[in-house]
Amino acid sequence: MLLPFPRRSVSQCLTTLAVVTFLGLYPVVKLCAQEPQSPPSPPATEAPKPESQHPRPTARQIREAQDAYIAGARLLDRGNLMAAEAMFGKAAKLNPEDTNYIQAVALAREHRVTELVQQAGKARLLGQVEKSQSLLAHARELDPDNAIVAQHTEAAAPSNAFRPEIQASADPPWMQRAPALAGPVTLLPAPVMQSFEIRADTQQTIQQVLSRYGIRAVFDDSVQRQNLRFDLESVPYAQASSILFKMAHVFAVPLDPHTVLVANDTNENRQKFERQLEETIYVPGFTPEQMKELGTVVQSVFDVKQATVENAAGSLVLRAPEETLTAINLTLADLIDGGAEVLLDLNLYAVDRTRQHDIGVQLPQQIGAYNVETAARELVQANQALVTQAISQGLIPANASDITIALALISSGLVQSTLLSNTIGYFGGGITQTGITTPTATTLHLALNSSDTRALDSLQLRIGDRQTGTFRSGTRYPIITSTYSSGISGSVSSLAGTTINGINATSLLNQFLGASGSVTIPQIQYEDLGLTLKATPTVQKSGLISVKIDLKIEALAGGSLNDIPVLANRAYASEVTIADGATALIASTLTRQESAAISGIPGLGELPGFQTATADTTTQKDTSELILLITPHIVRHRSSPVAGPRISFNQRLPGN
Repeated sequence: MLLPFPRRSVSQCLTTLAVVTFLGLYPVVKLCAQEPQSPPSPPATEAPKPESQHPRPTARQIREAQDAYIAGARLLDRGNLMAAEAMFGKAAKLNPEDTNYIQAVALAREHRVTELVQQAGKARLLGQVEKSQSLLAHARELDPDNAIVAQHTEAAAPSNAFRPEIQASADPPWMQRAPALAGPVTLLPAPVMQSFEIRADTQQTIQQVLSRYGIRAVFDDSVQRQNLRFDLESVPYAQASSILFKMAHVFAVPLDPHTVLVANDTNENRQKFERQLEETIYVPGFTPEQMKELGTVVQSVFDVKQATVENAAGSLVLRAPEETLTAINLTLADLIDGGAEVLLDLNLYAVDRTRQHDIGVQLPQQIGAYNVETAARELVQANQALVTQAISQGLIPANASDITIALALISSGLVQSTLLSNTIGYFGGGITQTGITTPTATTLHLALNSSDTRALDSLQLRIGDRQTGTFRSGTRYPIITSTYSSGISGSVSSLAGTTINGINATSLLNQFLGASGSVTIPQIQYEDLGLTLKATPTVQKSGLISVKIDLKIEALAGGSLNDIPVLANRAYASEVTIADGATALIASTLTRQESAAISGIPGLGELPGFQTATADTTTQKDTSELILLITPHIVRHRSSPVAGPRISFNQRLPGN
């Protein structure tokens, strides 16, 4: 059905945005009306167009307007609506010919109105009536013709469904709504203090007490007549009725502002007489699993029997008494509004250094002696053919000694011998001349090996308050923990004569199983090698952030045990409290290893001052450092940093 509405100019065209309140979503409403177009006049009688009243902007004004427009767009993106509207207005004033600036001003103003309406809805839900009316009044000042503001103003005002003198207003027809259903009946007892000394049965006592406050009681047949003694002094209606109904085991349901129906307090009577309201609570941004958990909480904690969870629409449809729905709305206010979010800046530094020094003189550690004459004679006798040929050619004198002949053979390269290469000296003379040999030569060592490895892992985690975030960097390494064999040799013989696509099935199985006729199936477990970090932030009431850190670095150690790789890991778990934006060093490990080896002459190589000249010294130093820096930032605060309102709600026990 289309409602008539008066025509408006284009400049007065109203486009209202979607307003999200705590208990519902208002759809986007667009109401635009074009001015009636007059029939075109003949060209001959067409009046000349008036010239623009505003002078054309200069190039400098156009640039300044563009800069103001860009600045306003940035402010609008950051949520600073008032400053954005001011910048858009400045751009429109500098360059009034550009209609985009005027539309931007209207858009920023509509965003401000929408935000004020949302805040007013939350304030009204929490019982802050004056704050809600003040926010709506501010929104009405910004945009008096906004339909959404008018709807919320009517919703905040008392119901006038049955007051025709108020309904007859001057509002346009498109803003007049159809009569709505009346709300729940509100009991209006007299605001006085009364004292009681009553000795009577149950019904008479209830009648006398309620009549003192201007309330008439109508009794159900289930109310039993029992003697009752009721003594109280200077109490209001709420306290007197609560004590009286508990003593009599009854409950009251208002029929009108001054009449109640009293019945025995049983589950059957409550389902029969108690008034229930139906409400749809919209929960935007929740997953189906979270919606299911929310429905379970509502049913179990508040004892709501009729609750429907609509995952597609993201809503809860509840049917329960008014006080129960009020308690549910207050409980879910902070939950639906969302908690805080923390951005963690994590920097992990790993530094490994290795330095190895090898300085000193490696002296011979083995010495041998031999008789020169005997060694030369053995060499000549072993090579007699070469000696005879050399003498015949005149290379060696015929009367030369064995030592001279041996040296001539070695120097000519015809014979290989260690007689000279390993000899370091001679002593004695004649047949007692002795040579000193060593299998190794003297070596001078002067070496330095150094390695420096630095690794930096910089990461960011955005985590909700009291939620756990996990970061993993590395590989998943498969480790065979056990194996078992499955033999099916008995089944192979039963397939004799069976073919698959013309191929014998027995031969196919034999190719698959091999000669053993069994299948070995391994049990594999995957390990996360590398860095694994788990963080759980908690935003405290004071503004500090408590972060629980669980850090683990795992790698292959290089060895194995029973063919299973050995893993080397470092683990760190702690909880620290940091201010917003501050940096804390929460983990630091240091490993230092030093080893030294001396190779030289015993005794002489151990003397201080002689080690470098008489021994070879090898020194190795290994250091490893691991440092973790954490900086938390609160990127989203809770709607209220203090505790929520106290909810006085007494759940009725079964059987009462």
